[in-house]
Amino acid sequence: MTTAVAETRRYSIAVCKGGALLQETKTLLRAWEPGESPADFRERVVREDILGKMTAHRAGDIVGRVFGRRYLRPSNRPALLLKRLLERGHPGPVFSDLCLLYAARADDLMRDAVTRLYWPALAEGRVTISPSYVVEFLREAERDGRLAAPWSENVKLKIARGVLKALTEFGLLKQIGRGKRELIHFHASDGAIAYVAYDLHFEGYTDSALLNAEDWRLFGLRTSDVASALDRLSGAGWWVAQVAGVVVRITWKYRTMEEVVHALS
Repeated sequence: MTTAVAETRRYSIAVCKGGALLQETKTLLRAWEPGESPADFRERVVREDILGKMTAHRAGDIVGRVFGRRYLRPSNRPALLLKRLLERGHPGPVFSDLCLLYAARADDLMRDAVTRLYWPALAEGRVTISPSYVVEFLREAERDGRLAAPWSENVKLKIARGVLKALTEFGLLKQIGRGKRELIHFHASDGAIAYVAYDLHFEGYTDSALLNAEDWRLFGLRTSDVASALDRLSGAGWWVAQVAGVVVRITWKYRTMEEVVHALS
């Protein structure tokens, strides 16, 4: 399953290569052709100046280290589905939420920045987050063995700023001054919740196992919250769910993710 938890997290500096890159992702999805390999697409983006107003090295980095990792590997399924979503005129919160989902699936640091940094900070009643707060999180990660190799303090600070930039672009934080970001109480869109539920279902999760999938932690949803959301969205016509506490049985309405994307539009 694509969302299985690795026994040991291994953080990388990939977050500094892009952040959320929502506008660039839309541009690249519209330009990408189904069946086009990551290498061929990277070459074409640079050759045709698809991203515009940036160096060839930067454009290649965005395609190879960010877009390719999130949407084209290990399969191009995410790119196919998000491209269809854009073609059907749905570039709003659902799109942004799903970009966060795929960024977190591709990057352990991005996932943990949301699940182990952002949501706990919100629960503690923190109002703002500074780079130094994230640096301390990275020091703990280093002690816990979540870094493949030690990072210098300068690198940690650079990564911390990249993390805060990404979380701001995904709508979890708001910049209020130089070096400070205000926490926003993030709520995933209903469309994103429906998409994730179907995606997990087609990945082979049982109805009961689906409640505990790691992806829900990105949206701050506990098991009981997921059960409530499934019950609520049953009334919106996404499925027929029988909910008793945290026990759920679902009769699924759509047979493929393509049908789900069509319904979202």
